[in-house]
This record gives sequence, structure tokens and C-alpha cells, in this order.
Amino acid sequence: MDYFDPHIHMVSRTTDDYATLARMGCVGLSEPAFWAGYDRGSVDGFRDYFRQLTDFEPRRAGDFGIQHYTWLCINAKEAENVQLSREVIAMIPEFLDKPGVLGIGEIGLNKNTRNEATVFLEHLDLAKRTDEQILIHTPHLEDKYQGTRM
Repeated sequence: MDYFDPHIHMVSRTTDDYATLARMGCVGLSEPAFWAGYDRGSVDGFRDYFRQLTDFEPRRAGDFGIQHYTWLCINAKEAENVQLSREVIAMIPEFLDKPGVLGIGEIGLNKNTRNEATVFLEHLDLAKRTDEQILIHTPHLEDKYQGTRM
């Protein structure tokens, strides 16, 4: 049976994982931008990451007959650096017209800090100005409702 994976991070996966997905019937996937396990230090680091999401990963997925879609943002875990976040948000429109880009995401909160809220609102403003969809991330807590209260 064919299926679509709505949330998967393939930049951290091997080519063997694409082969397994295809063998199991995956025909398409959606890859939200996410935290790399460390805070990126520059807008150019994000530009390279967005090129990977919009150029390299779609080709790699296509080699296995899988359609690749993506979302672009600066993850809430990196939002404490508001100046860098603003530089990244200002650069995102360069990529929005690329094939397979679904919108802005996954945006939201991690620890519910003031800086995270600022960056979240600025992502929302970008989405509104560019008429893009958004994908929202809620904090990794047992009580998701509590995690969305500020």
C-alpha cells in the first residue's frame, strides 16, 4: 500500500533509509526544518541547510521514486538569538518559490521564552506577508496543552 510520510527528517538519514521507505511503499514525504542538534552560528549556515532541503534532498528522494516536500524556518530551539533569527527569517523568501516548498515551519515554541515568542510571531508575519502555509511545533512535554500556555 502506498503512503505519504507527513513528518520526517531525512537530512539526518542515510540513502539506505530512502531505499527502505520506497520498499515499504512511501511515495512522498514532508520534511520540516529542524534543529541540527547544535545551534547554527550564521545565516549562511541556514542558507546551506535550506539548499539541502530544497535542492539536494528532493534529488536524493527522487532517486527512489519518492516526492520530497519541505518547510523552512529557524527552529524554536535556536530562537534565543533574535538577531540571527531575524536574519534567517529575512532570507527565507529566497527559497519559497522553489518546487516542493510547502511553507513556513515547523515554527512554534520550545521553552516558551520571550525570545521564542518574538521569533514565532515574526515567522507568522512572514507567512502572512508571503501568503504561505504554516506548520506549528508544540513543546516536547507530556502535557501539550500546558506547553502551549504562556
